[in-house]
Amino acid sequence: MTEDGRHHPTHKPRGRYGIPLTALLLTLATAVFQTRTGPTYPLQGEFQAAGGSVRFFFARSEVIGRDLPIVLLAPVPEELRGRVRYRRYRSADAWTTVDMRPGSFFFHSRGVSRTLKGLGVMLPSLRERAGKYEYFVEVAEADGPFRSVTGEKPVYARYKAPVPGWALVLHIAVIFVSLYLAMLAALLAATGGSYRRTLTAAVAALLLGGFVLGPLVQWYAFGVWWSGFPLGYDWTDNKVVVELLFWLGALWANRGQRRRPWTVVLAGIVTLAVFLVPHSIFGSEYNYLTGTGHGTAG
Repeated sequence: MTEDGRHHPTHKPRGRYGIPLTALLLTLATAVFQTRTGPTYPLQGEFQAAGGSVRFFFARSEVIGRDLPIVLLAPVPEELRGRVRYRRYRSADAWTTVDMRPGSFFFHSRGVSRTLKGLGVMLPSLRERAGKYEYFVEVAEADGPFRSVTGEKPVYARYKAPVPGWALVLHIAVIFVSLYLAMLAALLAATGGSYRRTLTAAVAALLLGGFVLGPLVQWYAFGVWWSGFPLGYDWTDNKVVVELLFWLGALWANRGQRRRPWTVVLAGIVTLAVFLVPHSIFGSEYNYLTGTGHGTAG
């Protein structure tokens, strides 16, 4: 008998912890994907030079007051030269070119500090929230011509105001707790288990993480509470609205003594799809040409 007082066939997983473990693994895999994708995470990779493979670290997000590190990581072949060509995005600025120099370069993100050694530059901090740089990293060997590491596509880097550590950590933690509960509820529903309490907890965690703590972080970083529909087109805000609609639908479909497990499974699938959309796509952006922006107070 389940919590709704009715008998339903139950398909027990192999082992007592089968479903919770599967939900946890899905959550962890999604978390790893989120930390390695999206337009604000550092662009990292490698390219081939005559002297061997060269790894790089190009920052794409920074806090106002900190310079932006762009580094070819050691060891760098002696004959390799580098330079960075940059300007403020959506501005009338002319391109500025600065040579890369050997040294150590500091980068801090999400409470973790790194010292990057190699050939690099530090672009001066921007002052506006959601202000962006666009830049090319160009390399040349000996007296050869310069070529862009990223081809014809520039790298974009966005600035934000400082966010208190407690707000950011709490937001991220609650969001991933909501994801775990969503996966757990969907798996329980799919296997004939009792999912009602987990469904309610998943919706509560989503409301707290996505609609209380999320806007709080947004306000600290960019000076606005919301930049999704109807105020903007930030995919991070919009996708959490889509997710919430499906979970509220599942909660309504399973109210009282009603049992519609397929609605919970569907909401779980939508949630997984939402988390597979990289963070910060079409996010806050300042326009230097107009002196305004979307999703930012400037």
